[in-house]
Amino acid sequence: MSSVSRHINTTRLIRTYNASTLLQTLYRHGSCSRTQLAKLTGMSPATITRITAQLMEQGIVLEGKVGKSTGGRKPVYLHIDHSKLYIASLKLLRDDCRAALLDLKGNILEKKHLPWGEGPEQFLQQAVAALQAMFAHAGVKDQQILGVGVAISGICHPGEGKVIRSVNLDWVEVPVAELLGSALQVPIFIENDANACALAELWLGTARDAANSLYLKTEEGAGAGIISNKALLNGSHYMTGEIGHIPLIPQGQRCRCGQRGCLEPYVYFGDVQARYADKTGRQVTREQFLDLIRSGDGAALELVQETADALALACAHWSTLLDLDVITIGGFWGTLQNEVIKRCQDYCAATAKQSGLPCTVTITGSSFKNEDADLLGAAGLVIDRWFAPLSVPFRR
Repeated sequence: MSSVSRHINTTRLIRTYNASTLLQTLYRHGSCSRTQLAKLTGMSPATITRITAQLMEQGIVLEGKVGKSTGGRKPVYLHIDHSKLYIASLKLLRDDCRAALLDLKGNILEKKHLPWGEGPEQFLQQAVAALQAMFAHAGVKDQQILGVGVAISGICHPGEGKVIRSVNLDWVEVPVAELLGSALQVPIFIENDANACALAELWLGTARDAANSLYLKTEEGAGAGIISNKALLNGSHYMTGEIGHIPLIPQGQRCRCGQRGCLEPYVYFGDVQARYADKTGRQVTREQFLDLIRSGDGAALELVQETADALALACAHWSTLLDLDVITIGGFWGTLQNEVIKRCQDYCAATAKQSGLPCTVTITGSSFKNEDADLLGAAGLVIDRWFAPLSVPFRR
């Protein structure tokens, strides 16, 4: 039996607190000596030696370069073997469904657009076929897949692996993990798309060094993923971060939910496009709208200002309420550094100064290309489930 097969079939070791903590440390730092691991994790040298020996026996951890001696034996640096283990991702959004194969560093090795099926069962069968074709093309065996992460636009029950309700996909009570897992025979992890993106930023992007962060999903709707004490926050009804249809601006824009002033009509790009067409009589694409912003088009800049003000107000509320270190704005609006990001940062700083509260938050755009954010989010979901310690006191 290969070392990879033994690793995949013996998940109990990885999911122990000590092994998980050690792997998390190696994952974040890249490589460490045994002495460094003991200092960083607080474990005894004897425990580090025992756990690393077990992980090396299973082919998960390798010895690398030898460091300089400081008087004793030369330290040997350890690292995770990224070449044997992979992650598969699915993103299921209103306007875009894709599959991808990634390595543990978050590099997308292959991705494919998925055509929309007539129903969830048919669509998920197509997703399985696409993933299996990717595995075969890359020469990756099922035993080398740590899991499939699924980022879904909608309310999900991660523990049961099902979509409770997705208005955008028109799915209700769909057992996604069961349907995918029975065909692929690998672990399946599902999560709301904003939550998944928050995990991607935590493990791979802007929030790596932040204890408390928020990922704000824009362009295709409005939603938030919240990280508290480096763990994803989830409520009893799995609706934490469903902020798109909470009225925020008195007498604001009409939302499709029937209310006024929700955040969604300000950040959903389709609604902004429609308002631009109403103002000018012209239909524009995303790229054309961006060109109009750059050229100083008055109607485009007015709409951008409207969205920036709404996001600034939202960021000021949440940064104080949740005592955040980082807010990451994903999607199209997060790419507008001067028009949106700076406006949000300045407004948060001004409100904190005026209120006298000692709170500071860094507001930034996403680390990832917009089309890849959810795929990396789904990968972050798998990474989080495998490499985060189990003692975090939040539902996982």
